[in-house]
Amino acid sequence: MKIAIVGGSIAGLATALTLRCVGHEVTIFERTAAGMRGHGGGVAVLRQMMRFLEQHGHATRKTLAVPVEWRRWLASDGSLIEESREIVPFSSWDAVYRSLSEMLPPDVVRYGEAVTNLRNRQGGVEIEINGRETLAADLLIAADGAGSGMRAMLFPDYRSSYAGYLAWRGVVEEARLPAPLVAELDNSITLLRERDALFMTFPIPALDGAIEPGKRRFNWLWYRNEPDAATLSRHLTDREGHRHHASVSPGGLSAEATAYLHDCARARLPPALQQLMTHTQAPFLQAIFDASSPSFAVGRVALVGDAACTVRPHTASGTSKAADDAITLAQALSGLNPADDIDGALATWSTARRMALGPLIAKGKQLAQSFGLGAITQ
Repeated sequence: MKIAIVGGSIAGLATALTLRCVGHEVTIFERTAAGMRGHGGGVAVLRQMMRFLEQHGHATRKTLAVPVEWRRWLASDGSLIEESREIVPFSSWDAVYRSLSEMLPPDVVRYGEAVTNLRNRQGGVEIEINGRETLAADLLIAADGAGSGMRAMLFPDYRSSYAGYLAWRGVVEEARLPAPLVAELDNSITLLRERDALFMTFPIPALDGAIEPGKRRFNWLWYRNEPDAATLSRHLTDREGHRHHASVSPGGLSAEATAYLHDCARARLPPALQQLMTHTQAPFLQAIFDASSPSFAVGRVALVGDAACTVRPHTASGTSKAADDAITLAQALSGLNPADDIDGALATWSTARRMALGPLIAKGKQLAQSFGLGAITQ
């Protein structure tokens, strides 16, 4: 079949790979003009994602991730409270993105081309590119992220819900950090729990994928409750005065938001974590939202990744969920052609995926509550 994918991030790339493996012709439409390198921070690469990458002949655990062997909890003064053995491969969004991109022929992705409209037709989908060009496809995959424009077209009355807390984030090159600080944070995920906040940091690959000591980066996240709508709006207003829905990219924070972050760090964090933050050149911000599309398929349109649903970041499963969406969708469409009951196949897949993800969504909310983060849910 001829399949169009909207969105060239991790979910879109993974879906393109699996659909090509079962014989379909795939084109990705990515609205950014020059790709998406340099976006995002650290990610945990779980078994599903690692297995997916290795099955496609690329990126083993050794070359993709920085090994972390310890989980360490700090007290507010920086002293060690608890230490336990826990081996987790931490990678970066860039490393996973690069690995997926390199597995696809370059002509699969059409950069700078936004899908501005879609129409489900009998036996196919009609899409509009940049408000001008019209193309036909046998089906369309929406992989355009948590703020999915495709989801908004399919379900105009649906709204995601703010979870009541933010993630202040940053990535800093290891070479910029004092050697004693690197030694203190190395080989571990280091955490500090407060009454209404959770800080964590861990090493990740360099932007070019290097994992050797001295070339790596350290990723940090500081989850903080923020129930006030006006304060949330100020934090999400960037240095140019533009109000974002859920995130402000590296380099985009306003002077007011940056000053607030540093003031909080001085008041709340131990010296080592303060150092980590002050050496970070371009912190960024993500407001935590819950989103689950009313259905993962409508006619010949399917939704994958965060366009279908978001899970709380505490599950460390975003990349693996994208891989599972891609694999199960390819399995559902394997051997089918345009004359088959594609609508029915997608509807069956949608029902199964929603059921499979239900416990993971619930687990994310439970973890947030156990850390004292966000609004209390039943």
